Amino acid sequence: MTGPGERTVGGLPRRFTKMSGAGNDFLVFDGRVEVGPRERATIRHLCERGTGVGADGVLFLNAVPGNVPIVVADYYNADGGAARFCANGTRCAARFGSLRLGTGPELTVRTGWGNVGATVHPGARVTLRLPEPVGPGEELSTFDPEEILVERTGVAVSVGVPHLVVFTSGRTELARLDLASMAPGLRHHPALPDGANVHFVAPAAGGRLAIRSWERGVEGETLACGSGVVAAAVVAACRGPVAPPVTLATRSGEELVVSFRLDGGVARDVTLTGDARVVFEGTLNEEVL
Repeated sequence: MTGPGERTVGGLPRRFTKMSGAGNDFLVFDGRVEVGPRERATIRHLCERGTGVGADGVLFLNAVPGNVPIVVADYYNADGGAARFCANGTRCAARFGSLRLGTGPELTVRTGWGNVGATVHPGARVTLRLPEPVGPGEELSTFDPEEILVERTGVAVSVGVPHLVVFTSGRTELARLDLASMAPGLRHHPALPDGANVHFVAPAAGGRLAIRSWERGVEGETLACGSGVVAAAVVAACRGPVAPPVTLATRSGEELVVSFRLDGGVARDVTLTGDARVVFEGTLNEEVL
């Protein structure tokens, strides 16, 4: 919570840190904020590229006093809507906690999905230990009119938030996909009442996977989606073409590694490892609004 008398911009603290997790970028604020309509509008303004700071989402972080290092992370998408979980954002929250909040390299990040264990490694890398098993759900029809670029069905998966994983014919086809025309229909799939993040996946060299992501709340393609990477890795392993640990190349060029063990079609002891970089620190000016 912003302290009494402290100046704010649109209800948010003036000071922020810009962070990036595999190209998924965030505005990070030290302290919790009561987010109402005014603050949601400010978040939308700040996340706009060109007229704002530019980001895929916003994190409000607060260290909990006590012997066990805990950082509470409140996450909001670029459209100002709250989300239960963002894996790339949670890695950034863990590293911010270690760098700025005095938690040390081993901590817990409390998210809307649950408590996520985190280890901050040297070299700006962070490993998350997810709070629940991950298992593929229902197969749903896709909407590729030519039926040559993507498979006819995708797989629904929940990793804190809903995802739809669709495999393409190959990496060349993945690069050819026009996500702006294909992804919105899947993002609002009639079988998914809350919508979903949509991920298109293809085999890559060395047993890796390549992935492109269209995220709800951003309503566009992002350079990476961490929980979507987890969803894709688990679906691929259950189908058989890969075995854990699974490395996925994101659109940013950064690679994320998903480790787990399969137990009857469910992934348990799931971890996600990737970068969490501090890009810059800044001060908001009222003119941003």
